[in-house]
Amino acid sequence: MDDYLHYLARTEAAHLARCTTCGKCVEACPTATLAGLDKGRAIEIAAGLRALTEGGASDEAARWVEACNGSAQCSAACPEGINVRQWVSVERMRKRLAKAESERADAARRRFRTMSHSVRLLSSMQAPSETLARVNRQERAGAVDFVFYTGCNVLRTPHLVFNVMDILETLGLTYEVMGGPGHCCGVYHFHEADLGTYAKVAGHTYDAFKRVEAKRVLSWCPSCTKQFGENWHDYAKPEFEFGHIAKFFVEILPDLQAKFRADLPRQRVAIHEHEGIAGVPESVRALMAAIPNVDLVEIPQERGFGYTCGGPAARHPEHERALHARVAESAAAAGVDVLVTLYHACHRALSGAEAHHPFAVKNFTDLLAEAMGAGGRHDYYKQYKRGGEMDEAIAAASSYLAENGVALDQATVAALTAEIFNETGISGDRARFQSSLAALASS
Repeated sequence: MDDYLHYLARTEAAHLARCTTCGKCVEACPTATLAGLDKGRAIEIAAGLRALTEGGASDEAARWVEACNGSAQCSAACPEGINVRQWVSVERMRKRLAKAESERADAARRRFRTMSHSVRLLSSMQAPSETLARVNRQERAGAVDFVFYTGCNVLRTPHLVFNVMDILETLGLTYEVMGGPGHCCGVYHFHEADLGTYAKVAGHTYDAFKRVEAKRVLSWCPSCTKQFGENWHDYAKPEFEFGHIAKFFVEILPDLQAKFRADLPRQRVAIHEHEGIAGVPESVRALMAAIPNVDLVEIPQERGFGYTCGGPAARHPEHERALHARVAESAAAAGVDVLVTLYHACHRALSGAEAHHPFAVKNFTDLLAEAMGAGGRHDYYKQYKRGGEMDEAIAAASSYLAENGVALDQATVAALTAEIFNETGISGDRARFQSSLAALASS
């Protein structure tokens, strides 16, 4: 842990050496005003970040750090090219170092266990055990060209993972897939300053990448991409590259296009976008534009609020709810056929919009897989989130849960309902979902 703390200290020292406290980072921040800060004091708040880093105090800067949702608008605005998001993230973590080690470890353990439990429940109700085993298994030995790294939380919507795997296999590519809680990025441990465990978790996952002698690791999850890319990769100095799967798909776009069907229906498509993970929104836009008979439609939206839905963005739930409503209403007003999501958290947040608006909500991988005739997996999560008529989907959930060893009792019904409907986002008929699942649990 000491080595890693020294690395973080060197990183922050480099930021300090370049920072001129111009305040551009604070001016660009989408959450500063939500935290009640006056952007007219941007210079003073930026100076306060320097003070915190040097062991001093600044109430305004501390509030700014806690309000951060990882948007990276600060980094984009910095004239010195400083990764301000990383700096703020490290400072937020350092504040927790003041707590007792046992308290930090307990907090990280609780968050990790909650995530693992949620992932197990939601994935187990949407896919058979042998399909999930492809992701959750231990990696095989031997060299592969690249690893498709799923992260953990995408398994709440597992069809997205299988979409990507279907696409890769249709192209005849050789790869290894890794993910699930057994190959975590350690983000929960980092944020709670349980750095000893963080180093073990992140190190274990990077060791797994090394064992298959991967030249590249292509991530699905934006949080894993951010966490590894900003807080671990330069420290670990591995021989492999780490990037995002959407950008890779653009690299091989001619191969994808060679597989696209020519008889696809014409569709008006809008993309719910997030800035913050470099190159991903641009890549998805290029992929969607390349699909035959897709007409891309621009809609008003707040692209700079958070690098994804949920997660850190959920620190400001009212603003995020308004953002989701505006995206859905803008898509409806534009007369789109499909609203496309970038990430799994966005998909969870927006898929229930189908219950209220006359368009489909699909992930960009859904459209790619459909265009290639490569499956187009059924989106059970969206069907649950919509509510309404879903007897067949609930019956499938019951079958999958039993196969995966999860008892469908009333406690599980309550937990699954909360997992699907308590998140910030747009939902359909919660009561219908819960009553349908409860009826099966009682039968």
